[in-house]
Amino acid sequence: MRARTASRAGGSRAGVLCAVRDGVASIALLRPRVDLRVAQDLCGVAERIAFDDSVRVAVLEGPRAGFCLGSDGEGDGWPDWVGAIGDLSVPVIAIIAGPAVAEGAELALTADLRIAGPRASFAFPHLAAGALPRHGATQRLPRIVGRTRAMELLLSGRRIGATEAQRIGLITQVSRQPATAARAVAAELCEKGPIALRLAKEAVRASADLPLAAGVRLEQDLYVLLQTTRDRAEGVRAFLKKRRPRFRGA
Repeated sequence: MRARTASRAGGSRAGVLCAVRDGVASIALLRPRVDLRVAQDLCGVAERIAFDDSVRVAVLEGPRAGFCLGSDGEGDGWPDWVGAIGDLSVPVIAIIAGPAVAEGAELALTADLRIAGPRASFAFPHLAAGALPRHGATQRLPRIVGRTRAMELLLSGRRIGATEAQRIGLITQVSRQPATAARAVAAELCEKGPIALRLAKEAVRASADLPLAAGVRLEQDLYVLLQTTRDRAEGVRAFLKKRRPRFRGA
């Protein structure tokens, strides 16, 4: 696939760096906390990825050995920067090398896969400040770790490390080199059919809101839809000829 040079969303003062190479959109937060500029840049990056058919997987990481410590007081005029990442139709992998706190932890929850380093940690301290989460923690966290564990983490606000986070299912894996591990997973996903990747994500995410019968019907509908694509025909040809498929996303 065509490689692209890295670009800073919003110019030289931007807080987000994005590069697309070999089907992977690499999104890097350049500041430990999200201010209005970073929020706007994240939304801009998400919009560009949504309209870029060459992107098959997105990888999100924070600055240096961290992830995100939250936001600098959101107010009127702030876009939904967490929702912008959560709405991406391609699989999103988050590299959690350090603390993910408050809104930063909510941003991590939008990823489909979370790969953490040994120094990673998560905390939802909103209630201690007399506030409530506003970027989906009360909804996404129970769907990921279960209602009881989510309630305890949200009510207590306590910080948990990588080991406990993996034990309760909050993260996919712990690696001493989380960036390397995440990019290996991204490369593996890029070998799969891009339409199938998007439809699988759509079906799994919809399962949280649908009764079982409706979810199975959706799965069957998406299966039929996939059969009409050239990628599916290429997959069959590749299997019969015992070669690697060359998916085009069509």
